[in-house]
Amino acid sequence: MRRLVTFLLLVAALAGCTDDSENLYTKYRAFFRYSYVSTTPPLYAAVNSPGIFCTITFPAGKYHFALTDGNAFTYTPTALDAYGPPECIAGFIVGTPQVPDVYGNFTVTAYDLVCPNCYEESAIQRSLTVSEGGAAKCSRCLRTYDLNNNGIMLSGPASGRKLFRYHVAYAATQGVLMIQN
Repeated sequence: MRRLVTFLLLVAALAGCTDDSENLYTKYRAFFRYSYVSTTPPLYAAVNSPGIFCTITFPAGKYHFALTDGNAFTYTPTALDAYGPPECIAGFIVGTPQVPDVYGNFTVTAYDLVCPNCYEESAIQRSLTVSEGGAAKCSRCLRTYDLNNNGIMLSGPASGRKLFRYHVAYAATQGVLMIQN
């Protein structure tokens, strides 16, 4: 009996240790703190409306927020923002999925704007194109990702990684968004 229990514990331990598993959150470093969510229409819509996603990029040292419908806003960082400059690979995709989590809550999610497969396989920082309905597509490898379902692949080559997801906190009463890993 003791041998059987030992054997079953060994099998269970080995079965849980595969190289194919993916964590919910990526290993890549990310940081973004933004205190003006309520005055930034694209970001405000994305964190308060299920199914809407906002891209955040950093051209020429500014913060650019855009929705798929063309609604955009550019913020010029202050000297205080320089103490915590944004860190990411290609930018961020922030929004609230249409599907609630297991507790019935609509929680804000954040992904990197880079195609994870092009980045991991070829070290190419190809930005994704976000479309209405919560899909993000890479123009290079033609993979499409589902922003409403943890960034999993919807279509493209048979194998592939899901989007790089980051930890995010949104304090609605203060209008503060924090992304980090």
